[in-house]
Parts: sequence; C-alpha cells; structure tokens
Amino acid sequence: MRTRLARRMQTLAAIEISIVLAAVILAGALFAFGAYVRSVSNELSGTLAQLQTALMRTSLPDARAGGAFAASLLLGSGSEIVFLDANTRVTVYRAHRADPKPVVTIRPRGDLSGDPRASGPLSRVILGLATAFGLQSLFAHVGSVYVIVKSNDAALVRTVGSSTIPLLIALAVAIVCATLVARTLTKQALRPLDDVTSALARFASGDLTPQPIAADERHELGSLAAAYNGAIEQMERAFAARDRANTSMRQFIADAGHQLRTPLTVVQGFIAILRRGGIESAPDRVRILDTMTDQSRIMGALIDKLILLERWESVQTPQAAAPIDVGTLVADLISPIADAHPDRQFDVSTQSGVLAAIDPTELGYVVTNLADNAVKYGEGAIAVQVSARDGTAIIEVADRGPGIPSTDATRVFDRFYRGTQRDVAGSGLGLAIVKRAVERAGGTISLDTSPNGSRFTVQLPRILSPLSS
Repeated sequence: MRTRLARRMQTLAAIEISIVLAAVILAGALFAFGAYVRSVSNELSGTLAQLQTALMRTSLPDARAGGAFAASLLLGSGSEIVFLDANTRVTVYRAHRADPKPVVTIRPRGDLSGDPRASGPLSRVILGLATAFGLQSLFAHVGSVYVIVKSNDAALVRTVGSSTIPLLIALAVAIVCATLVARTLTKQALRPLDDVTSALARFASGDLTPQPIAADERHELGSLAAAYNGAIEQMERAFAARDRANTSMRQFIADAGHQLRTPLTVVQGFIAILRRGGIESAPDRVRILDTMTDQSRIMGALIDKLILLERWESVQTPQAAAPIDVGTLVADLISPIADAHPDRQFDVSTQSGVLAAIDPTELGYVVTNLADNAVKYGEGAIAVQVSARDGTAIIEVADRGPGIPSTDATRVFDRFYRGTQRDVAGSGLGLAIVKRAVERAGGTISLDTSPNGSRFTVQLPRILSPLSS
C-alpha cells in the first residue's frame, strides 16, 4: 500500500516538475529563437537599405546587373536577395557563412528552382514560428527592377535545427532531474507516514515501549505524526493508570485478606474446639458463640463496606440528588451518636437553610464515620459545625485529642490504612468511604491536625434556595 502510494506520488511529482522544467527550457528556447529572428529581420532591413542607397546612385538596367552588384556586397548567410525584371529572375545568397562568394542563380522569371529551399521534418514548423515572430520579406523598386530581400529559409532551418539536439538533451536532463527531485520530495513527504508505520509495526511485533515521533506541524503529514504522539501519550497514561490499578488491586486483596483473616481464624478456631467437645460449661459455650457472632458481624460489616466502595467506584457519575438541608440532617445524625456516648461532650452548631445536592444516605456515611473516628481516636469535646461560605456548604468535625501523626495524615483516606493506632477496633475503610461519598457529590475533604486535635473539613457545592437568592 505504502509502496504504491509512494510510486504514484513520485510519478505525479516527476510529471509536474518535468512540465515546469520543460516549460522553462522551451520558454528559453523560444526567447532565443525570437532574438535570432529579430537579428535576421534587422539583417534584412539593413541589406535592403544598403541596396536602395547604393542602387539609387547608379542606373540599374536589368536583374542581371542587380545580381552582379549584390554579389559584390558583404552578404550575410541569413539573407536572400531576388532581382526581377520582365524576363529574368536572379537570386543571390550565401549558402554558408564561411563561403568566400555568394551563390548567384539566373533563371527565367517564373523559375524558382534556383532559390534555396528548406528541407527536413521541422522545416515547416520552424518557418511557421519565424513568420509568427514577425519575420517577413521586404520589397523595393529600383528603376524597372523589382527587388525582394527575404530570409534564407535553408540557412534559417539549418541554424535552428542545429539547436534541436541540445534542446532535446536539455529536456532529457530536465526529466532526469525532475525524477530525482520528485523521489527526494516524496521520501521527505512520506517520512511521517514511514515513521508511524514503523512504530505500529513495532507495536504489532510486541514491543509496546512508547516512542514519540518528531512531528512538524508545517509538514503535509505532520498532523499524522502529531496524532500518533497524542495516541502515544494517551497510551502512556492508560498504561500508568493500569499499573496503578493493578498495584491498588494487589494492595486491596492483600489488605482485605489481612482484615478478614483475623476474625475468620477466630471463628475457625472456636468451631474446631466445639467439634472436639472440649467446652463443657454452658457459660463458656455462650461466650464462644458470642465471640463467633461478633467476629461474623465484623466480617459482614467489612464485606458490606467493600461492596459499597465497589459500587460507588463502578458508577463514576452518580444520579443527581435532590437538594437537602445539610444542617438539619447533620444535627439529626449526631444526636443518636451523642446519646450513645454520654461520657463525651458534643458541641453541635448548625446553620439552617444550607442546601447541597447529596444523597442523604451518603451524607450519613460521611457524618457518622467522622464522628465515630472522633470518638475512637480523639479526646475531649467533639465539635460539629455546619456553615456556609460563598457558594460552599461546610461541615467540620473536630476533636481535642492527640492529633494524627504526620506520617499517617497523608494516608488516612487510603483503604485499610489504620496508621499506628491499631489497638482501636476498625477496618480502615471508614475514611475511604467518606472521601468517595464527598467526591461523588462534587465536594472535597481535608484534614488539619496538630497535637491539640484534628479537624476534618468537608466542602460541598451549595445550592441557593429561591428565598436566599
């Protein structure tokens, strides 16, 4: 395919360049031919003027005397002089420029056999072009003699014909040069296509190493190389995303396995004890069953969270949620948590009328997980605040605990990451769920931590109600 295209382009380019060069050469040849015709016309005019001036001083009795007089002149090879009287035709011409004397032919008036005649396949063309360029015969009367000064057609055709071979050689050289130039231009024009083809062939052979191609937008096919480079960049990003996804999946499998292994080991151990009948007292059996139930709940909760995260990740664009009053919902969510932990103080400050488009269930995950983390890892009073700033609804949950170490603060939103406080019950998925729920609503979450406590700030796009606007 590429070879046929290259040959076709090379042929067309060679033809076009050949036509241009041939036109230039032919134009130059015609210009030189025109200059030659003008020189012959000037020679004819000069010869006629010389004859008229000389013959006017003498009495010219007949054509023979005129021919004898013309033969004594320095006659050029491009001119032919004819003298006519009532009975005689005398023609005087020089066959070649190097001839010492001109040729003089005397015949009856109507006999033209003595005049020089042009011959050859190009004679008609050359004489026709000479006439088209303005070469004409000149006439005059001297006494009773009629004088004709015209071009020597044989010499004209011979002189012009001698330039035919150099002209053909120049045309042949032009065609060869046009072919070489066309080959070079075609190779240069198809270079981006060759580069892209080679790169794709390398991909087809299994070498997927991205190698961008130098692209010049000014080149005819530069856009092809640019498009290929764009595809290469997309492929690099896709490969990087694939590698990140594979790494994340491997880490996810390892973390999930680690989190499920502990409760599963406990359950399997107690099942083995029960099978052996090693527990005889009823209180021990109740304790074991309660422990197995608790561990089963832990595994069930972990699996539910994993399923929830997977569902949210698979649906990148959630369905549009109706605006809700964030302050009212946050207050309703914090109330049962505060009741469940009477030993901790909850300072709740919410602003009514702060609307945001977020699913109430997903906002529930956000608030309950942040409050639960504050209870587990923090100390002192827990401050929950809902406010509005410009076009943003802001939810803040802060505690007065020891804060989060800087090494853990950058990874608290990663799945299964639990930092250094692993003695507190949890799966390490809570903050990952919080972050994903906030992102699905088009918001952001940030952490500000210090030895005096931690503050999680959620920012959601605010929706203005008709009254507030």
